[in-house]
Amino acid sequence: MDAMEPAEGILLIVESLTLEANESDSISAAQSALTVSNEETGTWEQAKKIVLMFLERLSHPSGLKKSNKQQRNTEMVARILPYLTYGEPAAMEALIEHFSPYLQNWSEFDQLQQRHEEDPKDDSIAQQAAKQRFTVENFVRVSESLKTSSCGERLKDIVLENGIIAVAVKHIKEIFAITGQTGFKSSKEWLLALKLPSVPLILSMLRGLSMGHLPTQTCIDEGGILTLLHALEGVSGENDIGARAENLLDTLADKEGKGDGFLGEKVRALRDATKDEMRRRALRKREELLQVNLIMILSQGN
Repeated sequence: MDAMEPAEGILLIVESLTLEANESDSISAAQSALTVSNEETGTWEQAKKIVLMFLERLSHPSGLKKSNKQQRNTEMVARILPYLTYGEPAAMEALIEHFSPYLQNWSEFDQLQQRHEEDPKDDSIAQQAAKQRFTVENFVRVSESLKTSSCGERLKDIVLENGIIAVAVKHIKEIFAITGQTGFKSSKEWLLALKLPSVPLILSMLRGLSMGHLPTQTCIDEGGILTLLHALEGVSGENDIGARAENLLDTLADKEGKGDGFLGEKVRALRDATKDEMRRRALRKREELLQVNLIMILSQGN
């Protein structure tokens, strides 16, 4: 393991301070060791400046190939970004506005990533694809770091208001439109959709943003993708899609009993229905085997 560099140590201290400061609902930038506010600028400007400074670090063009140290620092910056806002509206808006353009067209995201995969030697496409994926992955880290607090709730509200959840739900529903049809899991459309790079990212993002947030979970529910998510949790080996879908449904169902999920009855109904169907199929197969064995016994007796 690489030795910790001063930059990494500073980020660890910043993370500790911001998490501690944000544990209280009475969030104020004036309480932060990072912010020196005054009457002229106001706390919201200080918080916004800090957020923009750290966002600039995430936007660094050297992101194509990173050392282990750089990668750790990047992940840490993404984790602490929500708490650097200290609940200040301008800072929160600046944070979401930075990522929002990359989260409004998932089809474009998939197409660019596929173009890069088909032509990896094109430097222009490579740089565009890397920056796009880098930014989206950082937003996923941001969403996963959001805690159930007043700051986290407000940030999730802003994300929802920007249409980010609705766009993601619509995309995943459209690419898996074949779900529910006879033999859909062996269809070309289903198998191709599973390979799209947007799918695992969307599942992880939705889990982070929906945790403890009723409006986001309502948007997911009304988007009509619970049955799809249940089908996806049965997928194995494809970019951890099955595990990510299962984790999302567990969050929606409040499996850990922390009050993070509000769709428990619907998720349990889907899973119970599948279990019942599997039992019926097993019983039918057993009966068919018994009938075959009986016929063989009778034929031998004759």
